[in-house]
Amino acid sequence: MFIAHHIQEVHIWRMNMYDVVVIGAGVAGCDVANLLAKGGKSVCLIDKSEQNVGGTCLNEGCIPAKNFLETANWIKKSDYFKSCGANIVVDNFDIDALKSNTQNLITLQKNGIFATLKKNKVDIKYGVASFIDKNSIQIVSQENSEILKAKDIVISTGSTHRDHPTISLYGDKIISSKEVFELKQIPKSILIIGGGAIGCEFATFFNALGVDVDISEFTPNLIPTEDIDISKALKRELEKKSINVYLNSNITQCDIKNNGIDVTIDMGKKTEQKIYDKVLISIGRVPNIKDLNLEKLNIKTKNDFILVDDNLRVEKYENIYAIGDTIPTAALAHMASYEAKRVASVILQKDTFVKDTIFPSVIFSTPQVASVGKSEKELKQNDIKYKVKKHFFKSSSKAKIKGDDSGYIKIVYDEVSEQILGASIIGNDSTELIHQFLIIINTQLTLSDISKMIFAHPTLSESIMELTSS
Repeated sequence: MFIAHHIQEVHIWRMNMYDVVVIGAGVAGCDVANLLAKGGKSVCLIDKSEQNVGGTCLNEGCIPAKNFLETANWIKKSDYFKSCGANIVVDNFDIDALKSNTQNLITLQKNGIFATLKKNKVDIKYGVASFIDKNSIQIVSQENSEILKAKDIVISTGSTHRDHPTISLYGDKIISSKEVFELKQIPKSILIIGGGAIGCEFATFFNALGVDVDISEFTPNLIPTEDIDISKALKRELEKKSINVYLNSNITQCDIKNNGIDVTIDMGKKTEQKIYDKVLISIGRVPNIKDLNLEKLNIKTKNDFILVDDNLRVEKYENIYAIGDTIPTAALAHMASYEAKRVASVILQKDTFVKDTIFPSVIFSTPQVASVGKSEKELKQNDIKYKVKKHFFKSSSKAKIKGDDSGYIKIVYDEVSEQILGASIIGNDSTELIHQFLIIINTQLTLSDISKMIFAHPTLSESIMELTSS
């Protein structure tokens, strides 16, 4: 209501014309704006505020989360360091110092974003953007309102926390992943609702700090989009760390009490009632499109996602594009960046990037999880004959040197040609190792091709060679 009233009262004081207007200054928006500006287009990038630039990834997602996780990982390894002669004692944890360090990192990265946009002569405007027609965008801010005209418009407004259907966020008690970075102290216990990538990452973060952690996941498996063997292996590793995992479970009660949050976990055949200091809701994200006035242009959506064609154009409009978390593709920063390249190549009329390409999925839990290419499930569904190979890090000297030899590499390959079709990894540095398989699969290498290569020793990477040679 405030926005609507504000639009009526404010004076529209100017109109600007650009080749391209980009709505949303997250990873996808900044990337496409820079690419188009380098290609000679006049570009205006819009976001609600200067603080939003960098998007969820930089401000409350990928970057701060991984900084928190890296710190927790070092703490978790302190006992191993002690066995190696480094008598490191962690007797307390300064959450304020970690938050300050994280904010400094965000500021440093954001300064780099602004410098690149300035170098490429991208205009930046702040306010709530909405469509007037297919070539016109209105921006409303506290100070003024203006209309921008553009030949092409790119929607890259990202996503926001998905609300739980029956449990609402409540102060610093029932929180989303965003509020984790605002905690004033570490809780003694926490229930994480949602066993996907974000939920499992924060489970290992809190566990490393000595917090009692439980995970409640509605589906039969943790990280349900990953390989089933990897999912089961992650569950085992989390349980070894004393993290309780409730699968096929539903939260039927979540009440704030004086002594904490009273939660009932329904597992079908039995229920469990527990008290927690905090509850973290992590059940996914939804596109952030409600302010865009898409109804004005009858832009089609499905489950809140904008529908696009093979060139990422919205239906019925040749000049409006949507990328990143606003469309029904993998909600990953690196996928959003790739889609930015695709749209830029179309608008600049250059060689287009292919639509169907493989991409790595990475989870920074402890142990880490990563995958790329085809899964067993996909191969079965498409009736492709395949075989499976696994190699465990227990035999890796480098894994033992790094203090963690849990996990393994799993590949699926064509039964006849032995071409590697997909890979999944759980364990040490899997989020880095997976990119070797990204190259292997894209270049259509076989087991024989890899087995004839020389890998350095001792490295984690030589496990790939040993896997293909065995």
